[in-house]
Amino acid sequence: MRVSAIVNQKGGCGKTTTAVNLAAVLAAQGVRVLLVDLDPQSHCAVSLGVPADRIQHCVGDVLEQGAGSPLVQSGLLWEPVKGVWLAPSHLRMSRIESSGPLLRANDRDRRLSKLLDVMAPRFDWCLIDCPPTAGLLTFNAVRACDELIVPVETGFLALKGAESQVALLDAAVARMERAVTLRILPTMHRDGTNLSADILGALQRKFPGRVAPRAIRHHEVLREAVSFGQPITEFAPSSDAAAEFRSLAAWLVESPPAMQRTQEAWAQRAARAMDESPEPEYEAISEALPASARQAPQVSARALDVVERMRSLRAVDAAAAAQEVKP
Repeated sequence: MRVSAIVNQKGGCGKTTTAVNLAAVLAAQGVRVLLVDLDPQSHCAVSLGVPADRIQHCVGDVLEQGAGSPLVQSGLLWEPVKGVWLAPSHLRMSRIESSGPLLRANDRDRRLSKLLDVMAPRFDWCLIDCPPTAGLLTFNAVRACDELIVPVETGFLALKGAESQVALLDAAVARMERAVTLRILPTMHRDGTNLSADILGALQRKFPGRVAPRAIRHHEVLREAVSFGQPITEFAPSSDAAAEFRSLAAWLVESPPAMQRTQEAWAQRAARAMDESPEPEYEAISEALPASARQAPQVSARALDVVERMRSLRAVDAAAAAQEVKP
């Protein structure tokens, strides 16, 4: 099983759009795809029409329980598109990096890797949609993957952010002593504008050999597909957007990562998946992160608290309204 993590600390750069539509394109070609959503916003489920109120278990539950969780065998995965199996996220995962069992586990930065060890025989390719933070969930993805795909909007600020993002990921991979291939995917590109063309050229110069040969352009049809809960392969299979994602899939297939585990290697790792021995890398890397990156999970937790308080207030208002209409 090939494992690709789609990562960028900048929100709104097309991570989920890339993950969902690349997964659908690969599945349409007969690839068995596991799509893992690590972003607490749970946009993969939204994009594929999975109703949030029916998600009882999320990938965060398995990360906290460990690879031996019964959810690994049943209760976790959805198949919203033929050939694409989704391990969904949930808003409660906002707290996973600031409190709870995962934070206290000795193998906290290897839990995703162990989960994939167990699930690998069932799939050919795993795509991981990472959260927009450089926290524990993202480092689980970095440790578990064979390649990193960094979507970068072709705008000036996005270019500057991409430089620091790539430097951070390169440092993390080096610290982990992993042979992980890093790729740049230009997204939301606007043809005919000098700025977009200049930024695209700058990306190709700064990251030679790492940039996808075809950018994903700005397409309104991609937004429309999300509103219908469908990938582009179902919503508009003949569109230019669908063709661009097929081109991305072809490029990735033709250029495999430097290192990719064989099925035998996955089987050997699965046998060791229950090991919880300590790993010092996450602490060493996280201490080197900027303070803003380390604080991001706390911000997410506060956001979740606000949402929960709003839900409580709405429940009180609804109860009061119900009392008023009684005869």
